[in-house]
Amino acid sequence: MEVKGQQRWLGPLIAGGLALLVISAVLWQKQLTPFGDRNFLISDMGTQYLSFFTAYRHAILAHNFQLFSFSQSLGSTAIPTIAYYLMSPFNLIILLFQPAQLPTGIMVVLMAKIVAIAVTMTIFLQAHFHTTRWEASIFGLAFSLCGFVAMNYFDLMWLDALIWLPLILKGLDHLLATGHGGAFFGWLWVSIVTDFYLGYMTCLFIIYYLVYQLMMTKAPDQTFWTSLYERRHRLGQIILTAGLSGLSTLFLLLPTALGMLETAKTTNSQQNFLLAAQYRLNVLSQLAVGASNYSDRLSHAPTLFSTTVVVLLVGTYFVHPLIKRSQKWAAAGLLVALLLSMGVRLLDTVWHMFQQPAGFPFRDAFFFSFVMIMIAFAGWQADPHQVAKRWQVGLPIGLIGLLIIGWMANRVLKTAVTPHVFLLILAYVVISALVLFLTWRLRPILITGLVASEVAANLLLSMRTTPFGSQRTYQSAYQTEAKQMQSVNDPDGQLYRVDNANTLINRAYQEKYNNYNDPLLFNFHDINDYSSTLTEQTRVTLKSLGLYSKNARRISSQGLTPVSAMLLGIKYDIVLNANGQAKTRRNPTYLGMGFAVNAQLNQVKLSATHALTNQETILQRLRLSTTAYYQDATVQHDQVTPAPQAKVYRYYHTVQLKVNTTGPLYYDDTSGVTKYSTFTVNGKRIAPSVEANHHRLLLNLGTFSKGSTVTLSFKTKHRQLQPKVRLASLNSAQFQQVYQALKSTQWVPQYSARGLTTKLTGSMTNPTGAHWLYVALPYDRGWQAQVNGKSVTLQKTLGGLTAIPITSGKNTVILQYHAPGLLLGSGLSLIGLLGFAGDNWRRRQLKSKSKK
Repeated sequence: MEVKGQQRWLGPLIAGGLALLVISAVLWQKQLTPFGDRNFLISDMGTQYLSFFTAYRHAILAHNFQLFSFSQSLGSTAIPTIAYYLMSPFNLIILLFQPAQLPTGIMVVLMAKIVAIAVTMTIFLQAHFHTTRWEASIFGLAFSLCGFVAMNYFDLMWLDALIWLPLILKGLDHLLATGHGGAFFGWLWVSIVTDFYLGYMTCLFIIYYLVYQLMMTKAPDQTFWTSLYERRHRLGQIILTAGLSGLSTLFLLLPTALGMLETAKTTNSQQNFLLAAQYRLNVLSQLAVGASNYSDRLSHAPTLFSTTVVVLLVGTYFVHPLIKRSQKWAAAGLLVALLLSMGVRLLDTVWHMFQQPAGFPFRDAFFFSFVMIMIAFAGWQADPHQVAKRWQVGLPIGLIGLLIIGWMANRVLKTAVTPHVFLLILAYVVISALVLFLTWRLRPILITGLVASEVAANLLLSMRTTPFGSQRTYQSAYQTEAKQMQSVNDPDGQLYRVDNANTLINRAYQEKYNNYNDPLLFNFHDINDYSSTLTEQTRVTLKSLGLYSKNARRISSQGLTPVSAMLLGIKYDIVLNANGQAKTRRNPTYLGMGFAVNAQLNQVKLSATHALTNQETILQRLRLSTTAYYQDATVQHDQVTPAPQAKVYRYYHTVQLKVNTTGPLYYDDTSGVTKYSTFTVNGKRIAPSVEANHHRLLLNLGTFSKGSTVTLSFKTKHRQLQPKVRLASLNSAQFQQVYQALKSTQWVPQYSARGLTTKLTGSMTNPTGAHWLYVALPYDRGWQAQVNGKSVTLQKTLGGLTAIPITSGKNTVILQYHAPGLLLGSGLSLIGLLGFAGDNWRRRQLKSKSKK
């Protein structure tokens, strides 16, 4: 028994060692940290995950794990972000690294996950096929670095699904065979909790796999439906166990779902539910190395790669004389079902939680690789030598033909595999066929070398266009910036926001980095945010005030004005200095996080496109004035020069205008078709720091005195600027009167987090008799308010912000945040756990009685 136990663990240990060796060799060859200076400051890794992991590390070590984050734009529930990005137990590895070293820590997490995939896949194969052969480790290695992993190496949060999938199916096999469901229940729970998005896909795949297993394990003389009827009680147990496991995850999923319903993911297009084809013949190229790379990450065919050895063994399985025809039909049906689920847009939309992915398509492709590898191992166990000679020649020739078709399709689609890569592909096909179908004493060792070299080659080729960042530069810049930001990261517990005008870490990136998530990196509060969990109501409100939003996942502070800075609680503007001290300027219009307003403000309906009009309306409601706060400039001359070669920005404008009031001058293109990067004011370029071309934002052209003449030049899609474009100045003196009128009513709260509750506390004086306290927080049903010890009902104002009813005189206002759905979800989870425990107890009692 001890020898068998050692043999059972030999394969997983070899698989883990091989995976570690391969990924280490690839990182060393690319000089990636911890083996070199390069790091993954790329794509979502550099713009999202690094920031989230840094904030996650700080929260754990500071014992301040808040469920509401003020560092994600104006603030939002943190549970969707935690559930979407941070629940993997592998993330705890980052606690071993300092914040400036987290890119290295993340790389170690990636390595650990790849090793874990190899181990769990090998465990599954040995259990599923009832063998302790160490050769299962070869196939575990193939899964750990399959095409999905090679294409999404920088989206490491998705890799957890590949770790748990083999363990879930091992548990399902055990439940189907014995009736013991503990492993299936537990690993399914882990999969959903650690990665609910791909956990949802895993639940769908379990249905596919269960049907396949029922076909594979039915008696030879039975029909599928007869077998299904006879095992109906076991199927009921499987359904109940899966349901209770899912129910037990609602402590996380319910508040996550309620939070995600507030994002733009609730919108969808009818195009996503059409019976349209999702890919073409170029998918055939994905059967071999080098079919995709970093440049294709947002749009590519399903990543089916699982090595040439695996593809040839799958072919061997279907032509093997010793494998039953019913088993071949079951395997073929499973592969075809998965191909159709990716190939038909309607089915693909269902797999992706009823939303088409915004880039990084076919996130369920690893299921196909899993099945391919599982079938390949069955073909390996059946012995490829048993295949007829014609198939030993025909299978590699057929594979070469399919790859040529896929390669030519890639050439048509302008994502061609280079001739050198295709020669490498041919070499792998020929050598793999020779090793598989000829008698070699060292065949397992040769196959191991082939698979290891091919997965390494594929990962290297997938990285070949990656603009890696610099770890040394990041580490130095991060330490300098973190030190300078300490003065504004709320050391006194006072809640306020900071507009960070520049950054130091950008020079560590080769890609354009827009600093959306710097507040999470450096523990301060800003307006910027980039995540899949951004609240749509907040984004739309900020955009209507003139702030820049590229898409539904991003909001920037670009477009702030003195008016919006006052409304949003901006206390400081900070300019960092790489060689000195940061320059911090207090915002002269800062009024805390709120101030007293009349009921008319709550009735304002913001336009989606006219930011200056919105701000004018708000100012008029705060303090009525017969003179407009924003006064239009007079366009004296507009010289338009056509640009016939330009495809979009076909007109070049040189505008001379006269300013009609003293204050900052703004350009507001309500249709959003200006090329802001071409903007000059009096010959000086003033382009925004973000790539805002063809979007809307309020562009600050500078501060000018009344009567000044200003010359602008820029490109746009408009031949005639007005009425689409508005040029207007904010009357600074008149706006100052608004500020002075509100100053005596400002609300400056302190905030704290205790347990699962975030709390804001502050007092304000209301001498004007206003009935509402405007608060610069997103309206969220999770907030509960008390004024002078009495509970009050919040009201939505300005589209997505908060108003609290107050009385005359002094008001002590307390806001407490309780994550919606957390308490109910926790109760349901407890029911699920008790239900599973009770069902297990009942089954044991019945089994015990039957033995008596």
